[in-house]
Amino acid sequence: MANVFSVKSDNHIFKDERFLYPDFVPEKLPFRDKEIGELVFCLKPASQGKKPSNAFVFGKPGTGKTVTLKFVLNELEEYSDRAKCIYLNCFELGTRHAILARLTNILGYPVPERGMSGSEIYERFVATLRSKKIIPIVVFDEAEQLLKDEEAMKLLYDFSRLGEQQKLFMGMVFISNDNFFLARLDERVRSSLQASSVGFEPYIPSELKEILKERAEYAFVPNSLDSEVIPLCAAHAAKVGGDARIAVDVLLKAARLAEKDNAKQVLVKHVRAAFMQEKPVKFEITDTLSEQEKLVLDFLGEKEFESGQIYAGLAKRFAERTLREAIASLEKKKLVVATKLEKDRGFSRMIKRAKK
Repeated sequence: MANVFSVKSDNHIFKDERFLYPDFVPEKLPFRDKEIGELVFCLKPASQGKKPSNAFVFGKPGTGKTVTLKFVLNELEEYSDRAKCIYLNCFELGTRHAILARLTNILGYPVPERGMSGSEIYERFVATLRSKKIIPIVVFDEAEQLLKDEEAMKLLYDFSRLGEQQKLFMGMVFISNDNFFLARLDERVRSSLQASSVGFEPYIPSELKEILKERAEYAFVPNSLDSEVIPLCAAHAAKVGGDARIAVDVLLKAARLAEKDNAKQVLVKHVRAAFMQEKPVKFEITDTLSEQEKLVLDFLGEKEFESGQIYAGLAKRFAERTLREAIASLEKKKLVVATKLEKDRGFSRMIKRAKK
């Protein structure tokens, strides 16, 4: 009896499906020249043995934050052997000890997961860094997870003071879907980091089409896609916030379904079938809001409040400046309406939810 995995297809659609994997980093990144330039400006001093600038990279999921940063870091390491780029996912490594242990291990000095105090492991990290004579560029992906651990926050402060206290340089890049990550940091940490902000806007349909075309050129054999496949994948991703990862994933799923059918081409029916494989998610603009923005909307309810009342009501959760930014963002998204209110000693604003 033949093995169930030995069934062969008469038609071959894929040339190399790895070009459609989430962790693939392309040789060029379309539509992200501005963001690449800003990151290069921040990190280039490391290639010259100088102190790099810290950076905060933010934007909605699927806007190219992580892949752009990985692209820039690959280029930096190719350009200079003075920089050592290290990527950390803060969902996995969200504590001071875990971060220090991973960094020290990557730099070449084995550190046990347990049995060492925080001060000991920090001393090991500093000693290892001094011996290597390199400048690490540490990427903290899902950086908002660090806000949950006070010791992790303190570590960022210690890292930012390495130059002043140890005469060592280090660069930090924070990636987050939360636009207010920097504002939520302790004021001393935020002041020490002096991070430059690099924002990523969602891709528009024409950009998503171009991204898919470039990936498809390397992923599929010629004439494997019906002419409507890429526009349909792009339109679907545009509807759910301009997420390029969704566009690429749908194309990969559709192509696998076409191979399952032993089809000569990926057709529209395969794309629609791939849509059905996704978890049904009703997309609302409120799904993309930060915690502060959601709190403001919850506070407003169906009523209208003066801005000062909102600041006072949420003062225990966030600083006034953070709430101002949240209200401004909601106003830009047309989720609230702000009306200027003249008072005896100046002006204020009345805030209410926008009508649907």
